[in-house]
Formats: sequence, C-alpha cells, structure tokens
Amino acid sequence: MNGSLEFFSYRTHETGSYVDFHKHECFELVYYTTGKGTMNLNGELLRYSPHSVTLTRPNYMHDERHEEATEVIFFGFLYDDFPVHLTNAVILDTPEKEILALMLCMKEEILGQKQHYTTRVNLLLNEIILLIGRQSHAPASDNLPEKLFYARRFIDENYTQSIQLHTLAEISGYSNDHFRHLFKKQTGLSPLNYILNKRIDAAKRSLLNSTASVSEIGMDCGFSTTSQFIEMFKRICLKTPLQFRLKGSKD
Repeated sequence: MNGSLEFFSYRTHETGSYVDFHKHECFELVYYTTGKGTMNLNGELLRYSPHSVTLTRPNYMHDERHEEATEVIFFGFLYDDFPVHLTNAVILDTPEKEILALMLCMKEEILGQKQHYTTRVNLLLNEIILLIGRQSHAPASDNLPEKLFYARRFIDENYTQSIQLHTLAEISGYSNDHFRHLFKKQTGLSPLNYILNKRIDAAKRSLLNSTASVSEIGMDCGFSTTSQFIEMFKRICLKTPLQFRLKGSKD
C-alpha cells in the first residue's frame, strides 16, 4: 500500500450553503461528522448523513449541497488503486467509528508535527483505505484492479518514453478498445490523457525547481518537440511554461 497525503482540512458549512462543481487530480475523502445533504458526483446524486463518507476518484466532477449545518473533515491523497480498488461512493463508518478515529489521529499528527509525523499520517491513511475497502465491499471479479495496476505502474515508470496503447493493453490482457474503456472507468482519464498529465506534472516540477530551459524540460518529460510541449502545457494549464515558471517564482 502506498497511499500518500496531498492535503488535509476541516470546516463547517452553514445550512443551505453550496460548494460548486470542481474536481481534483487526486482521490478525495470527505467525512461528515454532522449534517445532511447531497453530492452530485459525475451526474449521480448521492446523499450523505452523519458518520458517512464520500469517496471521489481523481478527475471526477462533483458538488455539495448542505441541507443542514454540516461539519466535515476531508483530505486528498495519491494512491495506486492496489490492492484495494476504490470506487466513487457514499460509505458508512463502522459502528465503532473507526474511520473517524483514524482521521482525528491524522489531524492530531498534522497539527502537532512531532518527529516523523508525515510517516505516521500516511500509515493512518493506508489503514483508512483498507477500512473503506471493507466497508464498501468492492468486488474483485476478473482481478480488474490488479490487471490495470500493472499498466498504470508501467506508465508511471516510463511516461517520458513513447508508450503505445497496444503495449498497455497487452500488459493488462485486454483488447485495445476494452483496455481503453476499463482504464478510463477506473481513472477518469483515457490512457493518453493519463500519460499527458504525468508529463505535465513532471514539467511543472522541473519548471519550478530547476534552471533547465523550456526546450530541455519538454524533451526530458517526453514531448517530441518544444512547440508540442508549449501547446499541450498551455491547453492544460492555461499559460505557457515560461509564464508558469515566472508566476511560481513570485509566489
């Protein structure tokens, strides 16, 4: 298990308040300690109540309406989706409120920042993933999570190289079309867009943390030409790589 925390927060929403549609590039888990309301998750209306949890996969649009005053604890995390395959869902906490207890421990660690607190936070996170898997009773038919896990791991390790769809399909044991369908269902992205996002994320890190030229970064991150890199970066980030670097240096 290699879940790692991206962000952690908590707040209270007033009765009748609304969180507009948005999405994250990571998983998001929201724990409702009080209140009632709804979430529109990618077109499906889900209802939450006290001690329920909404789990949203990366890149899925969702909103939130609060019919009653609602207290939430929520966090985003990265995860390879293996061995527990996580699905978009509303899940009830255990009768002993084990998920809430683990999240409160995470909160305490983050606020206290004792030695090795980040390591313990990620250990708590992975324990929550296991509990979510048990509570949601996600089916493991056809070993789907495992088959796609190896394709995603291949991308994560080789995204700077040329990757063909048929190679990923062969790794997973599916036809090209079936693999594309299953991959998008599990990740929210087509295989090509998943690869592109990996390259763009790597380019962002290099732009902010190195002095390499835009051309060098584009080539290092797997883009075939500088013009292709700039065009794709601007399409996703709404600014050129140079504009992104200059803004980052001022923040």
